[in-house]
Amino acid sequence: MSFHSPEGFSTAELIAEYELDEEFDPYRYVPPGPVARNFIRNSILTKAIMGPVGGGKTVACAMARVVAATLMPPCKDGVIRDKWVVVRTSFRDAEKTVLASWQQWFPKDYPGSSWTGGNDRPVTHILKWRLPDGTRVEAETIFLGLQNSTVAEKLRGMEISGAWLNEMDTIDEHGLKYLEQRTGRYPKKSDLKDPNAKRFRQVIGDFNAPDVDNWTYDTFVENPSPNRVLYQQPSGLSPKAENLRNLEPDYYLKIVENEEEWYIRRFVRNEFGFSRDGKPVYSDYNGSFHTSARDLKPDQSLPLLIGLDAGLNPSAILGQPRPNGQLIITDELVPGQGYGADRLSELLNDLIARRYYQVPSIRIWADPAAQYGADKEGGELSWIETVSKALSEPVLIPANGSNELGLRLAAVRAELTKLIDGHAPRLLISRHCKKLNRGFASGYKYKKRPKDAGPAYDPEPSKNEYSHPHDALQYLVLGYRGRPAVVSDAAGSRRDRGDQQNDRRGPPPKKGSFDPHNT
Repeated sequence: MSFHSPEGFSTAELIAEYELDEEFDPYRYVPPGPVARNFIRNSILTKAIMGPVGGGKTVACAMARVVAATLMPPCKDGVIRDKWVVVRTSFRDAEKTVLASWQQWFPKDYPGSSWTGGNDRPVTHILKWRLPDGTRVEAETIFLGLQNSTVAEKLRGMEISGAWLNEMDTIDEHGLKYLEQRTGRYPKKSDLKDPNAKRFRQVIGDFNAPDVDNWTYDTFVENPSPNRVLYQQPSGLSPKAENLRNLEPDYYLKIVENEEEWYIRRFVRNEFGFSRDGKPVYSDYNGSFHTSARDLKPDQSLPLLIGLDAGLNPSAILGQPRPNGQLIITDELVPGQGYGADRLSELLNDLIARRYYQVPSIRIWADPAAQYGADKEGGELSWIETVSKALSEPVLIPANGSNELGLRLAAVRAELTKLIDGHAPRLLISRHCKKLNRGFASGYKYKKRPKDAGPAYDPEPSKNEYSHPHDALQYLVLGYRGRPAVVSDAAGSRRDRGDQQNDRRGPPPKKGSFDPHNT
């Protein structure tokens, strides 16, 4: 069902015969932006909206819940009925947040509604209204807190139509799976006017960006299913930020001035955060911008670029240069510990044969250290020579043999900060490159040092499961772009970053009357 704007509906069309509901008009609600609007409209089984503080997420969920009621088939008496639960970790938290936002639109004494519970007890609010075609709707919404119980324990035996997980990231992932199985059971089929009609069922959720270790990252980003979708609102510092009309012009800038980087990243920029034991190497990485929404497929008309990291945990990163200057990363090969040059070459040859069988050319760059260590007198080949022979392609050394970490990091940072045609990322990573993406978001990091141990973080990134594919990416980018271009881009990136600090938002938004602070 489309979510209609106020135009086209008069108050009289929504008046019920048995209650005064002149003010009950969800059609006067204007979504805070296109992301929230599309979230409300989608009738998929499970949908979640993630946004910065003040983004209007909670009210968008409230409206999505109301819209869901209108999608249920009528009962035998012609009335549409549905039952939803709103779940929060505790009822006291629910009263302060989601229930307060709900009452901004639907107060407990709303004409025609009934309200029971409260004072540390679950609240049941039944709203009644008529659709424009005259159909009566009775939407029952139950607000409850888990109170140290699981979702399954709290809702055992309850027959519901849908569910709303408020602050979804704070509720265990098994709760989502349980609710997906329990929804669509109310009303009973025998109570429907048409017993064969399909009952509408849905689970919705809202949350601020959590750490990448949270289950929502795996569920909605790394391993999304066809029946689950995440709507990610723009950064609060973006000119496209949602709900700005209802916020003070300096709302987000004041948060930036007063909060730490990890908080700004999650609650203002709306980016998945990182573990507090380290600092991500690439602060310019933005998952919603630099990672593709879908898996990227190789283009057989474009060259194949490969970056290799040797050692006990070898990795390969595969990408292609598009004609517009964009570098796309289409595959990663991270087999794990104990793979030598021969075995890695076998895996790489298989991947090339399956995915890049018609590319016009292949260019490969590797860790400069991989050219040493062989016993030449005994006829032993170096790591690079072994791979080159197996692939039947020359393996090159980037930047004239320099393995300077600062140069390699600058090469990738330049890709992250430069734009194509002023709007597209110059580096775009396929969604299925999970190690690389998770490394960007959190895993590839400077480890935090103990207090009173000098600088707050180690000077070099930690060696871990994410550092090896990231080293391979650095060799690819540095090899492809070349040292002179990387040095020039790095200088330009510093200037651009300074300009961005002076223009972090667009023109000041207009102030509105709606209070967004509980969203």
